[in-house]
Amino acid sequence: MSKAAIAPRFRVGLLGESPNDTVAVEKLLLPRYGAQGEFITMVDNVTGDNLETQGAFRQLRREYQLEKPNLVLVIRDLDDLEKRRDRVKYRRRYKFFRKVDKQVEGKGLFLLNIYTIEALIAAHIEKFNEHYGCHCVIEGDVMKIEKPIELLRAATAGCKTHYLEGHCGELLAKMDYNRLLANCRYFQKFDTDFAARLPGA
Repeated sequence: MSKAAIAPRFRVGLLGESPNDTVAVEKLLLPRYGAQGEFITMVDNVTGDNLETQGAFRQLRREYQLEKPNLVLVIRDLDDLEKRRDRVKYRRRYKFFRKVDKQVEGKGLFLLNIYTIEALIAAHIEKFNEHYGCHCVIEGDVMKIEKPIELLRAATAGCKTHYLEGHCGELLAKMDYNRLLANCRYFQKFDTDFAARLPGA
């Protein structure tokens, strides 16, 4: 087969407020969707709310034109609970997403973590407990956990290794994907939307 006959890889850009988040999402999605495309990190030298500056948007536009991704996953933490969705943080996050989506010509897809990405770790808490040798119990909807980072840190307070945000990628790579879909509503919706945007959907 000639090179001309080989279809280009479907490219998925990852834009997040922290390298911890973009690395974690890539490690989570790669085993399930890696055969359908490749992941590239965008604007990885800008973190937190600095993503909302004009300089960050200009850099995003330059990288988008250079990398030419077919889809851009926009990863943010709400830092709040779902029931407060009418409050300022929720509106601000979606305003940011709409601005990003405009920069990438409508190719954006939002992954808004509620409360933070640690909710996904809590959705398969057995793997977390196994990794740290602790006994953290999660009951009910993980989207109702306020400050899950602090919860996971407290659960490992007496362990040899304490939970740090930089551990997200290693942990999510171990998670049962189907368990996350079953136990985390926002991730289930994201996965449905993401799969629908992939080639052959």
